[in-house]
Amino acid sequence: GGLSKSVMAVSILGFSLPTFWIGLMMIMLFSVKLGVLPASGRGATVDVFGVPVSLFTADGLAHLILPAFNLALFKISLVIRLTRAGVLECLQQDFIRFARAKGLSESRIVLVHVLKNTLIPLITVIGLELGSLIAFAVVTETIYAWPGMGKLIIDSIAVLDRPVILAYLMITVVMFSLINLLVDVLYVLVDPRVRLEGGN
Repeated sequence: GGLSKSVMAVSILGFSLPTFWIGLMMIMLFSVKLGVLPASGRGATVDVFGVPVSLFTADGLAHLILPAFNLALFKISLVIRLTRAGVLECLQQDFIRFARAKGLSESRIVLVHVLKNTLIPLITVIGLELGSLIAFAVVTETIYAWPGMGKLIIDSIAVLDRPVILAYLMITVVMFSLINLLVDVLYVLVDPRVRLEGGN
């Protein structure tokens, strides 16, 4: 329908437009023209176990909106397109026709049978993209002057701060390893047919 075409059109824009350009345009629109959102920085912070965190202040959340959306737009577009392709492919399968012949409601077919089969490839992609989202947000963090891991590694490379560079690489490796482990566990929870090697 019209809504589906509109969502797909937005997802194509999310794929096509470069991250830095979208970030700059959002700053121009929401910060410069409308003046409703801050353009850079992370806003007010509160100490949580001695660490300054901006997630628990209204000002911090306001500073988070633009960079978070800018960072997530490509990932959202990717998930939308993969989900649509997976659902359309799954709806053509014999077991879906059998479920309809049994008289199951369309909502149950979509939410139980289609969703479970579509989630398997989605979990893999989302897991990998989540790791890259955290580890490689250099462009967005630079545009919004956000003090994150990406900006830290760029600053460390510029001054050859080897301990920080090594720590960043180690954290990235551990993070990807944990995400892959979580993806494998989710496979078993989502699809009972998937079993770890040597399991019952």
